[in-house]
Amino acid sequence: MKQSHRKRTSDAGKQEQKRSFGDLLFLLVIAPVTGLIGFSFILLLRSTIRFQTTGFSHFSKRKASRKNLVVCLWHNQLLFMPFMWSGRWGGAHAIVSRSRDGERIAAILRFFGIGTIRGSSTRGGTSVLRQVLAMTKAQESSFFVTPDGPTGPPFKVKDGAAFLAYNPEVPVYCMSVMYGRCRILGSWDRFLLPMPFSKAYFVCSPPLYLGRSKEYSVRSLEVEKGLHIVNEVAMALSLSRIRPEEADAILEKRFGESIREEFLTVRFSCGTEEQKGRKDS
Repeated sequence: MKQSHRKRTSDAGKQEQKRSFGDLLFLLVIAPVTGLIGFSFILLLRSTIRFQTTGFSHFSKRKASRKNLVVCLWHNQLLFMPFMWSGRWGGAHAIVSRSRDGERIAAILRFFGIGTIRGSSTRGGTSVLRQVLAMTKAQESSFFVTPDGPTGPPFKVKDGAAFLAYNPEVPVYCMSVMYGRCRILGSWDRFLLPMPFSKAYFVCSPPLYLGRSKEYSVRSLEVEKGLHIVNEVAMALSLSRIRPEEADAILEKRFGESIREEFLTVRFSCGTEEQKGRKDS
């Protein structure tokens, strides 16, 4: 019995040692290398893509002033969003899960000068909220948030994103990007991968000051509404259904409307392919 117990203890120790070595190897070698490869791939792809931005006037002024802000976007549109922080090195953090995939994403973001806070709604959520609260109070950082990450459900805002908007002086900007030609991957978030030499249509909402809304559910609904609106405008631009000069007026009008159920679904398109998920009126 004693020998059997000692053997089990020894085997458990060896497995733990293997896991520790594997984790260390991943953190020190594999993640940084894959981060560099991912960063290089994004830069190479970016060199072939034309960018068009709509609605970024207020966001750009706020970013240049170095005042705090919160950016919300759907998880499947992460690829080129770090470029929206160009011109200001540092001063921004993204909330990234503690998984190995999260470590790879964190490694890529570091090359863009964007820090990370590790955690999610299922792992380390309390620690994330504490860090965010402290950094927001100290006016130390802005935040990039994917409110449907890290595992979904897709296109549904969780209350954690609404918590970031508790300060009435810190604006929230909803962003979206659609492409003239792209692939929709089979991942849970239906990740959008643009084709080389296509065009990217970035759309940003006016500043939303959600801290005045006391209920998390109200804040979440406002963010969800905003993301679907910028998504629809970006889609319309990518399909040439509206002209760029029309988009700003459309954003101003749509963000002035009250919340309606029709906004709370989503549509995606890549060039001529359109996949519809919005309720028909």
